[in-house]
Amino acid sequence: MKPLLKSTFNFLGSLPAKTGAGTTAIIVLCAFMTKPVVAQVPSFTDVDADVYAQEIQEAVQKGLIAGFTSNNTFRPTLDLTREQMISMVINALSKLPVSSATVPHDPPPAAGNLLKVTSKPFRDVNATRWSAAMIEWAKFNGIMQGYSDGTFRPSQTVTRAELMAVLRKAIQYADEGGGISALINKQQAIVFSDISNHWAKKPITEMSVYCGVATPVNETGNAFSPNLGTRRNYAAAATLRLLNCLRK
Repeated sequence: MKPLLKSTFNFLGSLPAKTGAGTTAIIVLCAFMTKPVVAQVPSFTDVDADVYAQEIQEAVQKGLIAGFTSNNTFRPTLDLTREQMISMVINALSKLPVSSATVPHDPPPAAGNLLKVTSKPFRDVNATRWSAAMIEWAKFNGIMQGYSDGTFRPSQTVTRAELMAVLRKAIQYADEGGGISALINKQQAIVFSDISNHWAKKPITEMSVYCGVATPVNETGNAFSPNLGTRRNYAAAATLRLLNCLRK
């Protein structure tokens, strides 16, 4: 809602002050009336002490993820599911200047604007499922695939390694679509103590140099814990870092 507030003040500020106090009174009244419009990002009751508190608020403000309106919580330590991760990644990609004329696949609409699918993208994902269109989009664009048994397992917890692998795929998609220049090292790689023999060592290392998307658990120590479930707080922070890095 920020653009709305900004344009309102710009317009009022350009009015000629022909009637002195009368004009001032109108400006003050309009500014007061716009204040409720700004308060769109809730102040969650359970994130103040979280290490990712600021990034959570920014991720929500940018529409990457939402909280729980029933009790105004974010539930930062709740594990993220595979379908929830796809929703976040698509929301992030939709904010990039990717041209439909150059992107090799479908341009990325926001997660909530995808058309419904008419058939199952996977045998365990019905066409009526809330995430079906997003899963189909991610599958078609090579960002996230299913398992060898033909399932997607949408409600399964995403590991931290899987999150990095999918975010790496998102960078590749954006690069092919002309939305970014290329994946380049933004900082020195973090030497994690527990990924030397892990299948995701390469994407985790790459994402650590790419604006610090990959970082130690709770931002302390030197362990990445690749097989640990991804919590909502870190998922929000990592996806936000990716978006901000892609837009630089």
